[in-house]
Amino acid sequence: MAGFLLPPPLILLLSAALGSAAQEDQVNKRGKRIINGFPCPRGSRPWQVALLKGNQLHCGGVLVTEQWVLTAAHCRLSAYNVHMGSEQLGRGRKIRATKSFRRPGYSKQTYDNDFMLVKLNSRARLSPSVKKVNLPSPCEPPGTESTVSGWDTTTSPEATYPKELMCRTVTLISSEDCRKVYGDALGNSMLCAGNPDPTTNACSGDTGRPLVCRGNLQGLVSWGSFPCSQRNHPGVYTQVCKYINWNNDTMRKHR
Repeated sequence: MAGFLLPPPLILLLSAALGSAAQEDQVNKRGKRIINGFPCPRGSRPWQVALLKGNQLHCGGVLVTEQWVLTAAHCRLSAYNVHMGSEQLGRGRKIRATKSFRRPGYSKQTYDNDFMLVKLNSRARLSPSVKKVNLPSPCEPPGTESTVSGWDTTTSPEATYPKELMCRTVTLISSEDCRKVYGDALGNSMLCAGNPDPTTNACSGDTGRPLVCRGNLQGLVSWGSFPCSQRNHPGVYTQVCKYINWNNDTMRKHR
């Protein structure tokens, strides 16, 4: 499973604070989780997909057209099985995908431009349980209440895996406030969201999963800190509203 990682400068800073090489290894290997979430209302996320490596959950994503899925660039594989149409993994449809297109300028070191399109080998059949996500027009402002969703573990550090899709409510945080935590590691195309109370904070699901605000896709889970639910350590997302032109141009070019 492709849990997100801290960019290297933050790995070094956090591992120094934690005080051991073993804890640094935890930072590298653990992904984000939806802590203290709730089962998503049935049918409320018909655009949600899971990118599977074989039958194993690899990353999350969202359906943007009948043949295209959005996810994080660092989730790239040579081939995927794309699950859709059910809140429970293994009970929906699967469509093979063997082509993916990373946003130019993606950096494995900084996670800048952590944005990727995956083209399905065959078109998804739209239905009440399989729909396209609404892409944003404006970027939502700080303070906007949003929801992040996914299938990853619901407890940290001990893993407890849900049987159904889990949701968590979070609030968008200004870049100025987020830079107080992450400094220069927060790029201009990144968006922060979380809650100040660590017992209810959204340690959002595995990478590529959607952050939806007012019915529109605003973010894709990219990276953050470990352990989950630390006070004042928000999750970091790729800010989708800044990539709409590239997204549309790429889909037209590779029809």
